[in-house]
Amino acid sequence: MELVTLDEAWARLERHVPATINIPTDAWNPVEPRWLTRDVSAAVDLPPFSRSMMDGYAIHAADLRGDAPLRVVGDVRAGDALSVSVTPGQAVRVRTGAPVPPGTAAVVREEWVAVEGDAIRLLRPVISGESVQPQGDDARRGDVIARAGQLVDGQTQAVLRAAGVHQYTCPRPLAAAVLATGSELVTGPHAEGGPPPGHVYAATDAFLQSTLSHLGVEIAAVEHAPDDLDAIVAAAKRLAAKVDLLILTGGASVGDADYARAALAALDDDAPLLFERIWMRPGAPMLARPTSKGFAFGLSGNPAAAYVQFHTLVVPFVMRWLGVRGARPFPLMAVLDGDVHMKPVKHTRVLRGRLRLQRATLMFQPEDKQSSGSLAGLVSTNAIARMDGHHLARGATVPVAWTRGWVPSLGLV
Repeated sequence: MELVTLDEAWARLERHVPATINIPTDAWNPVEPRWLTRDVSAAVDLPPFSRSMMDGYAIHAADLRGDAPLRVVGDVRAGDALSVSVTPGQAVRVRTGAPVPPGTAAVVREEWVAVEGDAIRLLRPVISGESVQPQGDDARRGDVIARAGQLVDGQTQAVLRAAGVHQYTCPRPLAAAVLATGSELVTGPHAEGGPPPGHVYAATDAFLQSTLSHLGVEIAAVEHAPDDLDAIVAAAKRLAAKVDLLILTGGASVGDADYARAALAALDDDAPLLFERIWMRPGAPMLARPTSKGFAFGLSGNPAAAYVQFHTLVVPFVMRWLGVRGARPFPLMAVLDGDVHMKPVKHTRVLRGRLRLQRATLMFQPEDKQSSGSLAGLVSTNAIARMDGHHLARGATVPVAWTRGWVPSLGLV
């Protein structure tokens, strides 16, 4: 059975990212996270009119340094249509966000004037342009305001709406199904005393669902199957026909009760199996292949190993599928906060741990227990790190990736 390096596994996945189906998305409906597939240009000037940045008085250029009283001839609030202009010797009261009248050279803040009946007097000289934002100062109609591959969330939608963009193009949301296999799995609460002898509570689908949902992937189904070849193959074929992404857990190795390979082989005779073992610890047995509707992965039945496989390769693959052009394994660098000594192996090790920002430096502290049999540490784990070799000293720089508590934007993936 061929073993491939972690880098070769990712290279094969990159070559088989399914094509996205682009659809129009409404800027007035909250949808996140999504990623743009095309550049977006402003449909109107931003702001669409010259506006006041302060509560105050619009004045003419001839009066910027004068001390004569200026007669107040109007009052403009946000949302008002302009029906007055500013001429020398006059002022118009304006509110923050209101359009400034024609002839305005500056807006004098309220605290910079003395009110004298229906007139004002400047208490200090004012420079031209004071407290006025010109039309199109932020962006002109036709300017590109968001690039393909950028994250669309409420923050981005706010900009698009303000710039008059009512629709933008994103990939169609993906639908995923999780098929957890293993006769030992208990899939719900059990009586006091824990699961029956030889059984364990199903756990892996919890973080698979959570992370995929945070990526904007719809979870169409989560099912469990015993270690029965016919049952697993039937479930895999049924689910793969309905969803874009199928993730099997369990049975990915080469034992006589490991049926993931047969299940994936049954999905599409023409699709290649990209790999089935990787020089990676934990999680060496891992399967990946295209399907007629999208893609399928076979992950370890061990939750800790599946966690590493999923965040190392599946998450960046799905993000690339969703249009995040820069998504890749271990995209960031951090300083190691602690020594790591492991047995010498040929594998690339993936360490679980915690990322934190210490002043301006990203620090990674590995969990004390890195065995695939250690699961409890995932409660505090928020990142993984790549380790090539068997020893890393405190202060070394290591490639890392967030696994929770992250915003899926290009800056963090």
